[in-house]
Amino acid sequence: MRFPAVLALGLLAVAAHAERMILIPLDNRPAAGQFAQMIGSMANVQVTMPPYETLGRFIQPGNPDAILDWLESQPLESVSSVIASTDMIAYGSLIASRTNDTPKEVAIARLERLANIHKRFPSTKFYLFSSIMRLAPTATRSTATWRLQLSKYAELKDLYRQEPNQELKKRIDALLAKIPAYEIIKYEEARARNVEVMRELVKMVARKQFDYLIFGQDDAKPNGPHIPETERLRKLTANLYVTGNVYFCEGIDQLGNVSLSRALLRKSGWAPKLRIVYSDDSKKTLIAAYESKQIQTSLKDQILSSGARIVEGDQDYDYTLFVNVPDRDPEKFAHFQQQLTQEIDQGFPVAVADINIGKDGTSDAELFATLLENDRMFKLLSFAGWNTAGNTLGTAIPAANVYLLARRLKGDPLQRELAQREFLLHRFVNDYAYHKFTRPQAYAIIDANARASREETYGDAFEEVNNFVAQDLRSHLDRTFEDQFLGRRFYAGTQQYEVEELRDVRIFLPWPRAYEVRLEFKLQAKLVGN
Repeated sequence: MRFPAVLALGLLAVAAHAERMILIPLDNRPAAGQFAQMIGSMANVQVTMPPYETLGRFIQPGNPDAILDWLESQPLESVSSVIASTDMIAYGSLIASRTNDTPKEVAIARLERLANIHKRFPSTKFYLFSSIMRLAPTATRSTATWRLQLSKYAELKDLYRQEPNQELKKRIDALLAKIPAYEIIKYEEARARNVEVMRELVKMVARKQFDYLIFGQDDAKPNGPHIPETERLRKLTANLYVTGNVYFCEGIDQLGNVSLSRALLRKSGWAPKLRIVYSDDSKKTLIAAYESKQIQTSLKDQILSSGARIVEGDQDYDYTLFVNVPDRDPEKFAHFQQQLTQEIDQGFPVAVADINIGKDGTSDAELFATLLENDRMFKLLSFAGWNTAGNTLGTAIPAANVYLLARRLKGDPLQRELAQREFLLHRFVNDYAYHKFTRPQAYAIIDANARASREETYGDAFEEVNNFVAQDLRSHLDRTFEDQFLGRRFYAGTQQYEVEELRDVRIFLPWPRAYEVRLEFKLQAKLVGN
């Protein structure tokens, strides 16, 4: 579609004056950076990241020093906020933070350099997020024979710390016999170093070297070394009186989104109020897979960290977050679906977080079928259902927050509406179609090839699976677009538009595995009646 000349010039003028933020992500995966860029676009915010090649790939770390060089070259006086992964700055990536390759002194020196950049530009806010190391080492070919045993060893060791007994001691000793001793040493050294670096980060916040910090708990369980580590960090945070500037969340991949939301909301002085509806109230006290807190606590942490607020009872609210919990009762879920469909169909502001995620990482098929009906997908504020509860909540909530903020800011309405719908379509295809249909077939291709593995695949074997993913997911993208978005009308300001085209599609595997996919596209719309 070609925009009228006047409209095109207007869009260029808005783009030229877009607010600019900088994101230094965990790594080069889409969830670590692309999601935040798409959410920021709703509010006409240009989220700039360091050059792609500096971010590393899988077990190849990024280049922290090159990233800091790049950051120093940026006109930070015109940047409202810098959002930075301390794992990237200190170690080179999230995966690099799980190894003991970087000495503590080097990691802290890099963070001090980041603080010095902030000191030169005090009006630019610095929002940091840092991962509390997960239980299991990274899944690679080299760790395949012992990484799950090491994870269980670390979990049982923490249980033994709390309640020593002979049965646990026997289980721990049996696991020790299956794990290379030097791998345990490297694992424990990395954990100890990370805690010391994170303690220094809390002190840096107390010294006002940074404005805000979120600790994200990477994949975990209710027991493990992360429990006493977190207790130490919380105690230090309280002792230094910085609890209002330091938050603790489950999950890590979504914290670029959460930090972006908080930065924009704090700058605007507005905090959206949201109402929560669970698919089964009795299950909000469960601990979701790969997490260490109850669902209701994890949800509260994500909301508060994002800059939003929870309402109770009959208080006014800006939107409703419908949370589909694991193991929900069928009758309660039926009532939840009825309430959800009524509110969407009546045009109320609704976001959906599906944390009833199967072991294959797939969203709830029954819930998804409901959203396919009556153009409900197109009417949502936001949707997410991927990987873990924390990842999901920390995607759906920021997207809804920023979209509603954008409506209040009265920026370019067409950009806002298209960007919001692009992220909706992205989530439906990525969170459901990819994990439900494409990824299992990609794994089947990998499993049938002796030169490939689910942990790592390279060369011709990788090209085969990458080509399959690009072709298969494109068919799901096209089908979802045609069924749920093409021809749908919406208002942007006082003018009505119709979704007309899907363009600039790119699909590829960012890492040498099929666990996640990079999906890019743009939506185009035309004025109705023109």
